[in-house]
Amino acid sequence: MKTNTRRKFIQQSLLLVGTAALGARFLSSCDGSFYKGLRVVTSDCTSCGDCLDVCAYNAISLEEASYSIDTFLCTECKACVPVCSVEAISIPGVTYSISSGNCTACEKCEDACPENAITIDVSTSESSYSISSSGCVGCGDCVTACINEGNAISYVRSVYSVGNNCHGCVQRCSSACSYGAISKVNGKSSINTSKCTKCGKCLSACPHNAISKAYVTINSSTCTNCGSCYSACTHNAVNKSTTGSTSRITTIDQTHCTQCGDCYAVCQEDAIIVSSSDVSEPTIDEELCTSCGDCITACSSANAIIVDGSPASIDQENCMLCEKCITTCTYDAIVYIPE
Repeated sequence: MKTNTRRKFIQQSLLLVGTAALGARFLSSCDGSFYKGLRVVTSDCTSCGDCLDVCAYNAISLEEASYSIDTFLCTECKACVPVCSVEAISIPGVTYSISSGNCTACEKCEDACPENAITIDVSTSESSYSISSSGCVGCGDCVTACINEGNAISYVRSVYSVGNNCHGCVQRCSSACSYGAISKVNGKSSINTSKCTKCGKCLSACPHNAISKAYVTINSSTCTNCGSCYSACTHNAVNKSTTGSTSRITTIDQTHCTQCGDCYAVCQEDAIIVSSSDVSEPTIDEELCTSCGDCITACSSANAIIVDGSPASIDQENCMLCEKCITTCTYDAIVYIPE
């Protein structure tokens, strides 16, 4: 009895010690000693303000920043222009773009561009396939074609047979069969399934619709829409449905375009749009700029975008370490403070 009491006392003591240790660790995390907090890497912060929008504890502060372009570093490649959704960036010179309504994707501009700045991408339509049970004769050609693709076609009925409404005019159906699979048994037609190739010729020969055919179905969930069944079917039993349309899209990569104008000279469809800028040097309109930071990413090779303003800062007393600002920051500018 004393042994059991002593053992129970030891177990309870160990439980209390473990609970106390866990509690101390939890409390230490609350007062900031387990996690020191979060900080902003000032060199990576673009003052975009995305972290402000997700912080529910008002722990992040940010001064209004202004963006400008270092004209000495800027190469006027225009990579920043297309990424600016508010069209706040202006670069001197002309810009060439494609009018999708006029472009016929003739490839003349692509061949003429010495900098390989023009590309033509093909956007294809999507097709899906189904099998008509009334048109299918069960020949199996589509089954064979699909084995190495999605293996999505299987038999609903795999053999031909003759029903009770056979009138015994065996000559009609047997003469249509080139493989000798139909014979007369007990006054009616009988099909030898080992000889039958499921060609379907006997179906049209029987005036009494006494022959039950084989037929297949397609599993749309495993079908890869490769179209092999459509090509293999000689009975027009595979239906093809097409969504979208095949199109060719021409684009000009502004980072490679040198504004030489060779594409404009060869285009006979008036599909090259020439836009002239009235500025004498690269500029950012501060009234339009939203400080989103997209131009900084686009200008990573030249680093010509200047951010005038203090980076974001985090109030450690208000910060609850919810991590939403970390996942929101696309520039990885918010990190944990090491212990």
